[in-house]
Formats: sequence, C-alpha cells, structure tokens
Amino acid sequence: MDRRTLYQDAIRRVAGRIRECAPEDLVERFSARSGFDAGSYRHCRPSFDGAVCAVDGSNAIILDAGSFAVAAVRASVSAYAGGARVCHRTTPLQVVTVNPGAGNEDFDALFRDCFCRPPKVHLDHDDPVRNTAVIRDTLEYWAAMEMAGELETGDLIVLDGTLQVRHASHDEVIENLLNLCNLRGVLIAAVTKRTSLTWDGGHPIVPAAEGLARDLGVPEPWYLCVSAAEGLIDREETHRWKQRGEQYVARLHPRAQRAFKVEIPKYYSPEMVEQVFSALAYFADDGRVTGYPYPLLDAHLTTRIGIDAVEQVRQDIIRNMDLLGMSLADYTGIFGDYHDEFDRY
Repeated sequence: MDRRTLYQDAIRRVAGRIRECAPEDLVERFSARSGFDAGSYRHCRPSFDGAVCAVDGSNAIILDAGSFAVAAVRASVSAYAGGARVCHRTTPLQVVTVNPGAGNEDFDALFRDCFCRPPKVHLDHDDPVRNTAVIRDTLEYWAAMEMAGELETGDLIVLDGTLQVRHASHDEVIENLLNLCNLRGVLIAAVTKRTSLTWDGGHPIVPAAEGLARDLGVPEPWYLCVSAAEGLIDREETHRWKQRGEQYVARLHPRAQRAFKVEIPKYYSPEMVEQVFSALAYFADDGRVTGYPYPLLDAHLTTRIGIDAVEQVRQDIIRNMDLLGMSLADYTGIFGDYHDEFDRY
C-alpha cells in the first residue's frame, strides 16, 4: 500500500471516529436518553445588581532540558459592576522549575506563600506541562480566595475551568474557597470553554443539549442542568475526585456562537442558580466573543503570557547564566534542541 493510500485511510478512520462521537441522530438519542423537554430548559433574564469577579491564569514553558524545565505562571482577577471594570489585579510573574519526578521545591514554596502551610501531597507528575498547570492553579485559587474575602454579599466569582482539582494538594483549598464564599454570601461558578464531559459512553454533551434546545425552540439565554438526568453523564473523568458541583449547559446570548458548560455548587437553591445565570447572561453581550462572560475574557487577556514575555524571560535567564560564567556552549548543551536546527531548513 502506498503512502497516499495509507494517509487517506487514516483520515477516513479518524473522520469515522468523530462521526461515532457525534452521530447524525445525536439530538434524538439525547432526548430519549435524558428525558429532557422544553420545560427542562430554564430561561434567565440578563440582570444583576452586584459585581462579577473573574479569575483566570496563564502558564508557559520557557526552557526545557528534558530532565527539567523552566516555566512562567501568573493569575489575574477582573471585577465588573454595572458594565464597568471596578477591580483588576495580576499576580507577579512567577518563574519556576518544573522538573519531572518526586517533589518540586518551587511548588512547595509557592503553596506555603499562598496558604501559609505546606501542600499535603508533593507535585510528582512526570509531565512538566502538567506540573506547570498545577502551579498555575495554586495562584488562581489564591487569587479567588483573596477576592472571596473582599466581595460583597450577592456578588459572583467566576472561575475559568471547573470546581474540581487536578492535584490532591488543592482538594482542601477548593473546599475552603467554597466554604468562605458560602459564609460571606458570595456566589461562585466555573465556566468551561471546552469540556470533556460526555454521556452514553462518549458523546459530547454540550452540542447534544444545544441541538435539543434548537429543535425544541427554546429561546436564549437558557440553562439546563444535565446532572438532573440520573445516570446520564459519563463519570470516568472524575473517578479520582468527588463531584463538587452540578453540571449545567448554558447558552447565554441569542447571538452566541455556542453554549458552555457551567459548574455550580450542589447545595445552591434554585433561586441562587438563577442568580448565577442571570449574572452570566448580563455580562455576556460583549461583541468580541458574544455569549461568553466578558469579565472572564478580560481576565484571560490580561493574564496571558505571550511570546514576547516568554522570550524576555528566556533572555534574562541566559544573561544571568552568563554572569555565573556559563557559556553559550553550556546553554546549548543543556537546553539545545535539534528541532531548532531542523527548523532552519
């Protein structure tokens, strides 16, 4: 078999697997399996008197030696009330090592700085990218905790992601954050731009819920508690961590390109849930990304670590290596990558 035939076969195979995940009758299957009808979708009026505070973080690998890597991380908060930004903060850029294997001193030190205690579990991932993400999460949770102590009753904190954690050291941290919000009467939710949540053995849940709403003629903005259908959601992705929140799919504006998954604490009353979605819809009319809460967009744009910042950190590290008497040959021996050479040709 020639290379072109092999390639075409691979493309057909992949396309077939995508079709299996999202079959032509996806909406009909979802309707039959879930039992959802037009009454299952809740309409929310875009209205909110309080502040919405969004929390997001960013991370980037600066240098990778194979045996260890250097990364940059930071987090930002952006709070809006009445259509105007009332608060914005960004943590200092943290430059950390993210070595694979047992333990990470930089993670331990940052965790202690943020929460005044050591992490209960060491950072032992073999993947530097996963290590970096956990360190970024630490800054995000700290920033959210700080804002939860400052916001007023009825205000809303929105996290970028989920209410679950990717590392056991953050299990108690997120619980403390939820408890603090509950104590102070601050609402909290998490919005996911891209979710792995599935139903019936692997079908994507967001397009299924969105397609059913379209077929039923449900007007936007709407939200649907997909956790309400018992046994609908595949739980494989959450087997290591308890489920803290109820899972919703929401389309927050009539001109939104797509819906999002939203997670809200399980103990919220229907009135509190409606408050959350009314707030999200109220802040989802920005023309840049219509349908996505723009406090989260603002937090993302201000915390993003771009190519220029990565290159600046890299050059500063090289400059300090030079001060320590290390040559370019030393640098290349540690961080050199033949792919850089390949890219020249």
